[in-house]
Amino acid sequence: MNRRIRQLFPALQQRINGQPLSYLDSAATSQKPAPVIAAVQQFYRRDNANVHRAGYTLAARATAQFEQARATVAGHFGMPATNLVWTKGCTEAINLVAFSWALEQLSENDVVLVSGLEHHANLLPWQQVCRAKGARLVIVPVLATGELDLDAYRTLLAQQPKLVAVAHVSNVLGTVNPVAEMIDQAHQVGAKVLVDGAQAAAHLSVDVGQLNADFYTFSGHKMYGPTGIGGVLMSTEAMDACVPWQTGGEMVEQVSYQDASWASAPHCFEAGTPNIAGAIGLASAVQFLQQLPSNWQQQEAELLDYAKAKLNAIEGIELVGETPQQVAVQSFISRQIHPHDLAHYLDQAGVSVRLGKHCAHPLLAALGHESTLRLSLACYSNQQDIDQLVAAIELAVEAQHEGHAVGMLDEHSATQEWTQASAQAALAQAKGWQQSLSLLIELGRRLPSRLQANRQHASLIAGCESQTWLQLDQQGQQVVCRVDSEANVVRGILHLLALEFNQLTAAQQLAFDGHQWLAQGPFSQQLSTTRQAGIGAVVASLHQQIKALREVS
Repeated sequence: MNRRIRQLFPALQQRINGQPLSYLDSAATSQKPAPVIAAVQQFYRRDNANVHRAGYTLAARATAQFEQARATVAGHFGMPATNLVWTKGCTEAINLVAFSWALEQLSENDVVLVSGLEHHANLLPWQQVCRAKGARLVIVPVLATGELDLDAYRTLLAQQPKLVAVAHVSNVLGTVNPVAEMIDQAHQVGAKVLVDGAQAAAHLSVDVGQLNADFYTFSGHKMYGPTGIGGVLMSTEAMDACVPWQTGGEMVEQVSYQDASWASAPHCFEAGTPNIAGAIGLASAVQFLQQLPSNWQQQEAELLDYAKAKLNAIEGIELVGETPQQVAVQSFISRQIHPHDLAHYLDQAGVSVRLGKHCAHPLLAALGHESTLRLSLACYSNQQDIDQLVAAIELAVEAQHEGHAVGMLDEHSATQEWTQASAQAALAQAKGWQQSLSLLIELGRRLPSRLQANRQHASLIAGCESQTWLQLDQQGQQVVCRVDSEANVVRGILHLLALEFNQLTAAQQLAFDGHQWLAQGPFSQQLSTTRQAGIGAVVASLHQQIKALREVS
């Protein structure tokens, strides 16, 4: 069954870095099945016209498909079409509620209760609104297991919040919150409830009407649909209490030079030309979901159990948060390899996993982790994906234990320092990115103490994916560059940068073009966009600091 489903996804048929693609990042965005791609193409090939505004046949066809898509998607969630407002996705949907409802309804000292599991998209808007209205933002704590402290939640409800905002499913841990129970309890104290359904829609059968949520948001691209489309499903009462938050074309009834009246909901919340093709594609994705075999959710759960068992069997791997109610999302770390280094190894093995803080910085801090790796499954995932992940981790752990860079470090003892010439020569001998990566990680591990920056806040570089430090010390006419990073691959690159910079004369240091140095490096093309931006931030700080030192001297 899984093989037939997988064949519907063109992107999964390719190879990455010479390996079959093991796509384990579906929580960030799911791959798209052929029927969804075809539906979007069909609209642009045959029916492309703006909706609601023209009296010709093509526009009528486009409008009919667009509104049918609204009915299809809303019906999938157990709601009438008139209760669905299209947005770009969950982030815009939550902002719509924040500025369309909360900004109007909240008063000074009112309470907004937000769970501690939230993605930034379901936290930052409430920070903004509370700041604007003088309301209080209160957080429901998270237990060490990765579950919400429901006893604390019930206690906090005694503060009679105006709004409760909670994820149906945690994007970091896969925790399934008991939202039906939480909604009922919140309603008993008069609170409205917003549920962020971004991670639930692709894994659970969701009936928003039955849940009785006041606001339920979702993103199409996480449920096999196109990017840039999603929505918020509102109860009729909640919708009536909202005011338009964006104005312009499409959302009006009458307009004069001095005044305007709004169209009826949901159109009054959809200013401008909507994502017509996205809505049609999302309707196709919903139909795809509805046609999946009846046991697809059980198969996802079994595959998650298989992945957890395999990961637990690897020395040094630690699963982050294991909850009784969990969808196919699992974060993990290695106690032997930094997540940023391990992610590079996995990518070279064709394995795509998410790395970092997952747009949930406070949650990661509460769990005591700076960053994690996260695997997330979908209906197209299979055991081969997991086996490929496990094999890649085991190879990375083996390389870490041996502490070698494919034989190129043999001439350097553990106590022998690298020179600029020897490091460049080793990189020149590297055959492919895998060998270069191993060498960079080893260079990071062997960063000598004399080149290590102090890990102080004053030396911390903003804009880096991993914590990174840069320190410049004046020694006579020359400046000594010291560096450090929590990720060895970054440490290795910065080790090379320090070796290069410190052998220059004072005049050469002032004229040093670090951006050109990075661009011409043998590893620059293999670095991710965010990693290149992080190294670029170090280089920019180097330029600023050297200029400031020269001006002082």
